[in-house]
Amino acid sequence: LELGKMHTDTTTTTIPKATADDTKLWTTRNYILAALGGTLVVTAIIIIVSVVLGPAHISFYIVHASSTDPRASNDGTQYLNLTIAAANGSRKRAAVRYQSVFVDLKNSTSVTRRNTIHAPVYATTPPMNHYLPPGAEPASIKASALLLTRGENQDFIGRRVNVSGFNVVVTALVRFRIHGVPTRAYDIKVSCNHVFFPVEGPSSLRAPPINCTAY
Repeated sequence: LELGKMHTDTTTTTIPKATADDTKLWTTRNYILAALGGTLVVTAIIIIVSVVLGPAHISFYIVHASSTDPRASNDGTQYLNLTIAAANGSRKRAAVRYQSVFVDLKNSTSVTRRNTIHAPVYATTPPMNHYLPPGAEPASIKASALLLTRGENQDFIGRRVNVSGFNVVVTALVRFRIHGVPTRAYDIKVSCNHVFFPVEGPSSLRAPPINCTAY
């Protein structure tokens, strides 16, 4: 050590730097975690929306079925009349609107090609396309099929009016409104089996309701 000179001992600390592979690995991990987090968020949102906007259950049942006496007509015509109730299973949150309803009578044992007769809907309560609030009385749907009691129709009718009954198929297009938010339209199709059509009178009024099941 020479006089007049100051010696300084400098120690250099080396900080390890991340390699390219480490940086790439860290970036990949972030992408994976971000993707998983986003998936969980989207899944949670879908579950919440499904719970909030899920449709209510609609129950259909026939409360009245009757026929006119063909002997009372001059042209051999007969009407098969139906009153169908549709009950909204939601008591608190879902209002329902019936956009269209179709009713068909089916006879699978008909020997002719015709095994279905359409029964046009002529009255609904409330009117079609009006929202029925939750907890309200069931909607009432009235339909009637016009038959000729001879020829092909006679084969279709057979003994089903009073003996074995028809299958009644109800097809409805409905939309729900939950907390003011309308849902998409839903197709509902149910079958009501062994429906008899006694001649209008006391016997037709005593018939119990017939529950309909998913078709």
